Amino acid sequence: MLPRARAVTLLNYPDLARALGVDPYAILARAELRASVLGDVENWLPGKQILEVLEETARSAGRDDFGVLLGEFRSFASLGPVSLLLKHEVTLQTVIEAMIEYRRLLNELLHLKLDQQGDDALLIWSLIPGLRSSQGVNLLATIAYRVLVDWTAVGWQPDCIHFRHAAPANREAFNRVFRCPIEFDSEFDGLSFRTRSLELGNAFADAELAAHARTLLNLMPGVRRPESTSERARATIALMLPKGEANVSSVSRSLGLTVRSLQRRLDLEQLTFSTLLNDVRRELAARYLRDSAHSSTAIAELTGFSALSSFSRWFATEFAMSPRDWKRLWKSEEQPIVPTRAVGLQAEVRGAR
Repeated sequence: MLPRARAVTLLNYPDLARALGVDPYAILARAELRASVLGDVENWLPGKQILEVLEETARSAGRDDFGVLLGEFRSFASLGPVSLLLKHEVTLQTVIEAMIEYRRLLNELLHLKLDQQGDDALLIWSLIPGLRSSQGVNLLATIAYRVLVDWTAVGWQPDCIHFRHAAPANREAFNRVFRCPIEFDSEFDGLSFRTRSLELGNAFADAELAAHARTLLNLMPGVRRPESTSERARATIALMLPKGEANVSSVSRSLGLTVRSLQRRLDLEQLTFSTLLNDVRRELAARYLRDSAHSSTAIAELTGFSALSSFSRWFATEFAMSPRDWKRLWKSEEQPIVPTRAVGLQAEVRGAR
């Protein structure tokens, strides 16, 4: 089944698009979305088409901060029933854990991971594999930040918010919404903060109301679909690649599994670790070349290669051209015949536009 998101993702979209001089209904039509479906925020819509709307609107308006602007219009109540639980959870950690546990009630496009590394902690977010949208990530970052900083009463700011993409031309909305240091061209999308912050209490905490909300949420369809081993492994690989640690032993250990157990579980999904590793590398390499200002040498390191020559050979095998040529092709309007080894390239280039 294709991933979906609630229509509330585009809450206030027509008004904001018009304010930026863009025809929202023409863009919705090109994405094959009927404007009427936005009338009920609980409608579930194809996620890929929602992301297309965000990207085309940003391009048409010349606003590479469009996802942040749209996120500013959201209210806590727009999260639906999940908002009741998040508002009354006890600590910052339990708020984050509830976000992770019930994220599928918000949309099916999102992956969240809390990673604690001694004194430092990371909350990492991403779109699921196969989906690429810098505006989607910007919208996700805005909502996640506002949940944790503005809409609960923890009284907290992260040390930094991180974006894999390059610094936008329009920085005002980023600086207005994210009242903490911002790092672009980062190794990940998410927040970094001190682990001890997870113990901070929420002034709105009410254990009885939180338990009631959890009971109601658990009755809703879809919430209990467990995350697959491959989904967990992909997220862990993406985190470990920049450190040069994305090997089967390290990933297995991070997931609390033996190497043999991980391989056996992936076998059940008809996947291998090497396939997952290669897929994640493809996703990240394409995204860094498309959205970041990183050099090829830096991208080689971020995708787990110790030498630029190794990265270049791998990239040519996967995409049938050099990283430089791939970036030139994406920026151009050309649509050349794509060699068999890079059969997915045209779709990647077209999907990014």
